Amino acid sequence: MKTKILSGLICCLGIFSANAQTITAPVGQSLSVTNPIDVTVAGGSVNVPADGSYNFGATKVLSIKGTSNLFLGANAGPSNTGNNNLFLGANAGFSNISGFANTFMGESSGSSNTSGTNNMFLGTASGAGNVVGNSGTFIGVNAGRFSNADGNSFVGAAAGYSTTSGTGNAGFGSGSGYLNTTGSQNVFLGVNAGFNVTTGSSNVFIGNGANTSSAIVTNSVAIGSNAIVGASNTIVLGSGATTITGAGLGSGSGLRFANLTSASTAGTGGANKALSVDAAGNVILVGIVGATTTATGGPVAENWKESDGYLYNNSTNGVVIKGSGLDGNSLIVKGGVLSKEVNVKVEGSESWPDYVFKPNYKRLTLGEVEKFIAINGHLPNVPSATEMAATGNNLGKTDVKLLEKVEELTLYLLDMKKANDAQAAELKILKQQVSKLRKK
Repeated sequence: MKTKILSGLICCLGIFSANAQTITAPVGQSLSVTNPIDVTVAGGSVNVPADGSYNFGATKVLSIKGTSNLFLGANAGPSNTGNNNLFLGANAGFSNISGFANTFMGESSGSSNTSGTNNMFLGTASGAGNVVGNSGTFIGVNAGRFSNADGNSFVGAAAGYSTTSGTGNAGFGSGSGYLNTTGSQNVFLGVNAGFNVTTGSSNVFIGNGANTSSAIVTNSVAIGSNAIVGASNTIVLGSGATTITGAGLGSGSGLRFANLTSASTAGTGGANKALSVDAAGNVILVGIVGATTTATGGPVAENWKESDGYLYNNSTNGVVIKGSGLDGNSLIVKGGVLSKEVNVKVEGSESWPDYVFKPNYKRLTLGEVEKFIAINGHLPNVPSATEMAATGNNLGKTDVKLLEKVEELTLYLLDMKKANDAQAAELKILKQQVSKLRKK
């Protein structure tokens, strides 16, 4: 019996016969071939039913179960009903049922996937914990080992190893994003980049060991090998180097340079102004002369604002302008100046014209004043029109001179009043004497 069956099989395979034959093992018995067989299929094919498989021993090793699928490996895709899947490796896609358009390559890759679609897991146990996650790309041993969410991409051994429900993460490098579990929208680039991130989201870590401290951060960036960021909304450039943070927007510029302060050696800048920092690390705008800053002041954004085309200063201490400026002046305004009040500082009480009323003050007689005006064309001790045009009108000095002349004029009027009073008294006496003479 065995000899007849073996002869029929050999004829079926085309070794001795060109005619196709069917060999059916007796019911309850198996067909055993004890010697090697060379199979040559010239212009034909070996057909296996769609729901069939190639088994070694009791283990299924090759199957196309479902539609447009290919499974190669012990127990690769044994329960599949989905389509367009490729599973290569022992237990690859082991639990897949309805998932489609997946590629799992490596022992136990995508082994827990049931309905997840459009995934690519390459490497032993890559994406092994994914059940329903879609559009994931995990390349490397244990890459995305426990991920079960959409849109994650991890490349490198154990990259994204602990990620569970976090979505939209991207990691490149062994151990990148290793401890992340629920954090989303993170970028990990470099060996062990973002290794300590657990639940933080929207962060960027670039460089081997670029990481965070134990703090949970969001919207932060660490760039450079071993750069560590420990606060949200912060950028760290390099290991222990420059830090830029938005946390100070309420009280300052929001820009911080950790190792650059007003005590640092100054460099050269533009012709008129440059960026500098105050003692707290706030970035400020300063005026410069050559390579030396003329003032540091407070943060520009804190005291100044522009509104309706005007520039306003909101400091309760006012504005102080120092320096010689143009033509020896600290402030030059091209156009009119409108002010509710102007307070001109007086340099000492002795400069105010009350000295005119002191007994030792010497003033010219009206005759001397008349003679001076006739010769010079202006009051004594008062700048001429030519001098005013050349040097400008110093409001403080001009007010002093005007008041000096008013006080001198007051004294002249008082002298005239005394003379008039004396003349009036004499006139009264003369009138009385004339009246007596008329009565006689």
